Amino acid sequence: MSMGSERARETVRRLQADITSGRWPVNGRIPTEVELAQELGVGRSTVREAVRSLAHLGMLEPAPGRGTFVRSLNPVRGVVADFAADHAWEDILDVRRALEIEAAQLASVRADADGVSRLQAAHEADLAGTDDAERGRTPGQFHAVLVDLAGNLLLAELYSGLMSALRQGIDQGALRIGQGADQRHEEHAGLLAAIRDGERDEAGRLAAAHACRDLSLTDG
Repeated sequence: MSMGSERARETVRRLQADITSGRWPVNGRIPTEVELAQELGVGRSTVREAVRSLAHLGMLEPAPGRGTFVRSLNPVRGVVADFAADHAWEDILDVRRALEIEAAQLASVRADADGVSRLQAAHEADLAGTDDAERGRTPGQFHAVLVDLAGNLLLAELYSGLMSALRQGIDQGALRIGQGADQRHEEHAGLLAAIRDGERDEAGRLAAAHACRDLSLTDG
């Protein structure tokens, strides 16, 4: 991004502050370009430039036709995504699987009743078709909540960065969604039950099986 004006720099700072403060939750949609321009008192082109800058850092992700979504509360995600992009898709999928296994096992012993309720709500949003991310191209809010329930910020940032790389893989046609909605719902329900019941080994086993199926390499 060109940093030729103080107004542009200030817009980036203000948007980044809103993200890191949690004003917009991870995987939540931010206001529209017009709304942000009015709120910040700048032109739409300045907002557009700031969003591009924060997208490059991995904090935001524009989704054409759906809006712009928060993907990370800090720039670590962008660094991880750039690093992962230099590796084979098979390797990225392997690491993502390992992180999901660990996240599910940790969540099964660390999640409290409120956390389980959040995971249940994410599952129900997917069932109802109201989870924008699940209706899009990659694992959505259910996975984000599950990783958050692991209670390990570094794991969450690494996972978020890998998901950014995987989205690029889907955009490029290298990866595809490997299962239908019914199978995804069934597997999410099993994971939810294992985490709710504190079944660490079962949660890890189900997470491993799910990660092997929900994203896969395209033929050729």
